[in-house]
Order: sequence, then C-alpha cells, then structure tokens
Amino acid sequence: MVRPRAENYVERQQGILDTAASMFAMHGFNGTSISTLADECGVSKALLYHYYDSKEALLYDMLLAHCKLLAKVAGDAVKESADPELQLRDLVRALMELYVNSRDKHVVLLNDLHCLPDEQQQEIKIEERRVLQVMKNAIKRLRPDTKSAELTALTMYLMGAINWTYTWFRTPGTVSAREYADLATSTFLNGLSMERGRPVRP
Repeated sequence: MVRPRAENYVERQQGILDTAASMFAMHGFNGTSISTLADECGVSKALLYHYYDSKEALLYDMLLAHCKLLAKVAGDAVKESADPELQLRDLVRALMELYVNSRDKHVVLLNDLHCLPDEQQQEIKIEERRVLQVMKNAIKRLRPDTKSAELTALTMYLMGAINWTYTWFRTPGTVSAREYADLATSTFLNGLSMERGRPVRP
C-alpha cells in the first residue's frame, strides 16, 4: 500500500530542501551524506527516502525549482516598465534580491550541478539560458545595434557582476542588495570614469 501523504508534506519537503541546500553549500554535495542530512533535518533516513529516493533526486528537484524561479523572476521584472533602462535596473535588482535570499541554492547551482546526470543538467541549463536571454534582450533594447558576439559578452559581463556576489556579499552590510544592484547597473550603463554622479533612476 502506498503511504499517504501527511498534511504537512509540502512544508516538510521544503524544509528538507532548504536544509540540504545549506549543507551542500557548506560541505559540497559529495561531502554530505544522507545520514548526516537526515540527522540535520531531524528525521529518519527512511522518512527522508519517503520524500526523495536518492540524494541526486533531491539535488535535481532543488536546482530545477531554483532555476525556474530565477527565470520567472527575470521575466516578470522586465514587465514593470516600458523604459529599457528601467527594465534593466529592475531586472538586476530582482536577480540580486533572489540571489541574496536564496544564497545556498545559488552556491549549490554553481558548484554542484555537474553531480547530476547529463539529461538533468540540460533541463536545468535550459532554465539558466532563459534568464540569460531575458538579460540579453534587455541589453539589446538599450543598444539595438550591438553585434551578437558583443551582446553575449555584455550579458555575461553583467551577469557575472551579480552571479558571484555570493563569494563576498553579506547582509546586513554597509551596502544593501538593492544599492549594489543599482551600482552595478549604473556602472554598466554609464561607465566609471565618465560619471559617478548620475545614479540609476529610482
């Protein structure tokens, strides 16, 4: 007989994902055992396997959901304004906020995606490419004459400015996530030497 789902199944499953993200981010996917994860979650291994039949299944669910959320947040952000400059500002703000609030999952994405089978990696990379395409389209609207290779380079340049903030950005700090997003956008749009006096519009 199939074991019925508890009323708090979804909440407990999310708790397992969040705990796993924290442990994978700290110790790595390969450095975290199912036994250790179960202990940290306060459940038995048997109960953990009720939610996920393998550590890889857990990692896949975590990363796919994270990247789908990134793609949705990115797509929604550029709908807030018809002004291309403000679209880019809103996009960088939204991504930066999500990276800060989902830091552990983002670390796992960057460090442990390769631990999944190729087919599952490709599913997740499709969602990553959707985020990149939203960014690329936003830059294209600002500079319609930009060549394809340059557009890709500019997209990766700006994404890099926020993707890797997990290595040093901490909250709370002297600069908020929104302030850093605006600083990155302003520098990208206007350069550093020609102006520090024209901030991204609020």
